[in-house]
Amino acid sequence: MKALDYILSHYQLPEYEKCLVERSVLKALVHTLNKEELLTLQKKLKRGSSKWSVGKGLYEEAIKVLGKIQPHRNESISALLKAFTDKQSGLVAETRVELRDRFGKQSFLTQRKILKAMLSASKQDRVWAYKQLSNGWDDFFFEDVKNLWEQYHEKECGTVVIKHFPKEYVYDNLSALDIQGNYTNLCIKLIHHPKFQIDKERLKEDFVFYGHPEVEYLYILAKSKSKIEKGEATRTLFNQMAVFINIVNTPPQFIGNRAYNFERQLEDGNVTTKHLEFVSCVLWCMGELGLVEELIAFEEWDNMVQHRFYSNEDVEYLTRGYNTDCIKELWNLYRQTITECLPTN
Repeated sequence: MKALDYILSHYQLPEYEKCLVERSVLKALVHTLNKEELLTLQKKLKRGSSKWSVGKGLYEEAIKVLGKIQPHRNESISALLKAFTDKQSGLVAETRVELRDRFGKQSFLTQRKILKAMLSASKQDRVWAYKQLSNGWDDFFFEDVKNLWEQYHEKECGTVVIKHFPKEYVYDNLSALDIQGNYTNLCIKLIHHPKFQIDKERLKEDFVFYGHPEVEYLYILAKSKSKIEKGEATRTLFNQMAVFINIVNTPPQFIGNRAYNFERQLEDGNVTTKHLEFVSCVLWCMGELGLVEELIAFEEWDNMVQHRFYSNEDVEYLTRGYNTDCIKELWNLYRQTITECLPTN
């Protein structure tokens, strides 16, 4: 008896249905099948059959074996798309991986075909396509994304809608789009809409840029190329500085998501507030907002802090041969120097 015939005549028997060990023999036999036999096995055991729960394991084993004997690296994109869109091919999982891997190297028109197929497939495929479109929008997909948004209201699709759809459409769909994690991006999109007003209290809900609402608001202004009151960004920066210096009484190892090495800065002779994460965040916003004078003024302020710190006799003494206790003292002296240099208004 051929291996294929043996598998099909035995996999539904009670002893195979109840015993995983017995089924392992059938799984081993799957590995002896050729390409045509594997495809036949998949068709016989396809999803929706009365014995799918029993045949599922053999079906998945056939996919694995078929993937090994039928590599897709040399397949054309057209062939991959044909197998991917044919749910009975048994090759959806493998071709999905190959299409995604090769997506970035394809021509503009070929990428369109891949995205079109993904948007018409499962949720995981749609989510992948939404990510590509979020980073590289193509108006060709406007109707597709619009229809998918109105059908499923998937958060990942909403991200594309907020970022790339007209302001009026976003405003008309505000209640559906205003879900956890979206508020900052909605503010960026709608800040200039006459009927939309930013609720600064809501900026405490989620943070896209930095974990404080004042800095998050600067980010919204920067991303939307909005105007800003003179001195507002600098005030935000120094407000954050005052809070940080007041609560962080030992040298931190991390600030936000970034490593911070005060000891290394001491060794390099370059202790500066510009190494603090929130400072770099605000400076980026200042650059996007074109605040030349405020950036230069901060640079001068930071140089002043550095000069005062290194001019302190206690600092000079402690840096000659410092240990862990010395580092703590130096950190406190640095905090003290910053506090003394902070503007009073």
